[in-house]
Amino acid sequence: SNTFSIDTVRPTATVTVVAPTLSTTVNSTVNITFSEAVSGFSLTDMSASNGTLSNLTTSDNIHWTATLTPSASNSSSGNVVTLDNTLYTDTATNAGTGTTTSNTYAIDTVLPTSTIVVSDTALSISGNTSLVTITFSEAVTGLTAGAFTVADGILSNLGSNDGGLTWTATLTASPGVTHTGDVITLNNTAVSDGAGNAGSGTTNSNTYAVDTARPNATVVFANTNLGIGQTSLVTITFSEAVTGFTNADLIVSNGTLSAVSSNDGGTTWTATFTPTASIVSASNHITLDNTGVQDVA
Repeated sequence: SNTFSIDTVRPTATVTVVAPTLSTTVNSTVNITFSEAVSGFSLTDMSASNGTLSNLTTSDNIHWTATLTPSASNSSSGNVVTLDNTLYTDTATNAGTGTTTSNTYAIDTVLPTSTIVVSDTALSISGNTSLVTITFSEAVTGLTAGAFTVADGILSNLGSNDGGLTWTATLTASPGVTHTGDVITLNNTAVSDGAGNAGSGTTNSNTYAVDTARPNATVVFANTNLGIGQTSLVTITFSEAVTGFTNADLIVSNGTLSAVSSNDGGTTWTATFTPTASIVSASNHITLDNTGVQDVA
């Protein structure tokens, strides 16, 4: 007879995912290599575990590439790309058979998160530091003091002893401050986990109060010219309520002072000054030793 040709060999394929671990910053090239040129091959012929495929291209209909993009917020291993061989044909219109699976790949697209705890929530002059503990959902790198915004204070001695999962620092309150509701804010985008995923947004600590302002006072005589039988009201007004204030904290020139007392919780104090008899003296004054009093902090 005249000659005739036979092609009853079905096309086969191999599928290779190049990157073994995918993250928010790492996609992977997927190489699909057929035993012969094929037609009718498209992205719909493949499925990817916990990911999507795109950008399918070829130069010879034998060697094809695609891009694998992992799903968000996923942490998994043993993923594969699966090719349905029945959906394409070779030039003799022979369809493939069965399915082909790729090598396995892992995905980590879970972003690291954090919590911040300030141990001492009331900082003062005598206790102006606090331990700060920053705990991440997984070990991170890239954390520096510059990633924090600290209200009314500074952070120092930042470090981790467990590979980057738990970090500690020292909060030192700023001097001369009286403020409540302060927080430490962390910019999570400054850190990344082992897969290269950066954090997202910000994290606030619990609130803390700072009182590093020393109390101060004014002392005012109501009557500045005293004669025989006259007395004067003396008003001592502090910048804030104080405790521990007694007459022992006052030095009185040429006279005596009744016991100081306060009717507003310790901010304003009053007493009565009685001058010494048979005295002629100008420029007398009362001296307050401020170290004898304390504010509530």
